[in-house]
Amino acid sequence: MENGIKCKVCGYEARDYLGDHLVEAHDLTVVEYVAKYPGAPTLSQRLQDAFAAKAKTIRRTGPPALDDLTIEFAGVTLPVNTSVPASACGTFPDNYVVPEHGDLGEDVQALALVWADPECPPTFIHGEPGCGKDALINALSYLTRTPLVTRSIVPGTDIQSWFFTRELDEHGTSYVLGPVLIALRDGFHCPDGVVVPHTFHITDFDRADKSQAEYLRLITDTIEGKVVGPKGECFPIYPGTRVVVTANSAGGGDVRGRCISSNPIDASILDRFLVALHFHQLDWADEEKIIRAKFPVLGERCPGVFKVMGRITTALRKAISDETLYAEFSHRGVVSILKHATRLVRQKDGIPTNLMKKAARVWVDKLPDDDTRSVAWNVMDPHIKGGALDAGNTSHVQTGTKTLAQGF
Repeated sequence: MENGIKCKVCGYEARDYLGDHLVEAHDLTVVEYVAKYPGAPTLSQRLQDAFAAKAKTIRRTGPPALDDLTIEFAGVTLPVNTSVPASACGTFPDNYVVPEHGDLGEDVQALALVWADPECPPTFIHGEPGCGKDALINALSYLTRTPLVTRSIVPGTDIQSWFFTRELDEHGTSYVLGPVLIALRDGFHCPDGVVVPHTFHITDFDRADKSQAEYLRLITDTIEGKVVGPKGECFPIYPGTRVVVTANSAGGGDVRGRCISSNPIDASILDRFLVALHFHQLDWADEEKIIRAKFPVLGERCPGVFKVMGRITTALRKAISDETLYAEFSHRGVVSILKHATRLVRQKDGIPTNLMKKAARVWVDKLPDDDTRSVAWNVMDPHIKGGALDAGNTSHVQTGTKTLAQGF
């Protein structure tokens, strides 16, 4: 064979590459073969010349300097603080996918643009439960190595301890500065001596009462943010510190009647947040990627269940949006149903023919009354094999590919 490569073991001639023949015919790797027959070719001259020509066209560049390291997030270039250890940042959510589709894809890109703004304007994010507001803050903190201080509002709790506490001992009264005050005032001191500003993140901000919300008035001051100390003194906030709060309501209280601990927020405090973003629910195109990663057992044994879950999710959220159904159906609801579906398919008897009806009850049963539960079943009914309203066949089927589709 012209330009072929002859095997030293058996005389077989390969056109361009001998490696496959060596493994299949002689159970030899290329390394073992060359060690046994030094200098023996395994690659044709034609391919060697082609690789050499290609190599001349490749321009090799070194990695960027650490100070220039960036990431792309939702189409926005964000700098990475390589001096900050991961332990000082938010926790990256399991199976997190950056939303790209629908309204939430636009919401996330808007926040990424605000995150990239060196002026770090105070930001107020509100949206229905489970739309990923807090997960996004944690993901951005983790990926950009931004030190994160997170606190959650609990109604009626004195949050003064975030900033300072009073101690009494044999010497009298003294004050100890709290971790939030220190973070806001001093920034984060990295192991290499670099000082980096924190992001101060408050969750459930709309659950704050009047006195709790007042702590944000000076911190978000548009002239110069300040934090009040134990003796009434004001400390300037470290330059570049970012303040982000998340809430289920837009500051007007529980207007939908489904988050009853939400309070109205003083308009003069809301006015200090120079950016406000309304977050929407995940688009199914993004949500499906997440749940497929979260539920490998379902993906292996009954992959068609994800399409059914998508139709159920879309129908429920539309009914909620149209105010036909008085409920919330967030990503947490999707996860709760599919977790129960996983429990069901792991049973030794096989997969129930009414799998999705059995799985969905763990969400439906927490709805407040029979009428609401009935509406939910009616909404899901057209999308469940055999219907959600019929008691259905509780017998089980074997796990073959054809019979699995019958049980959704």
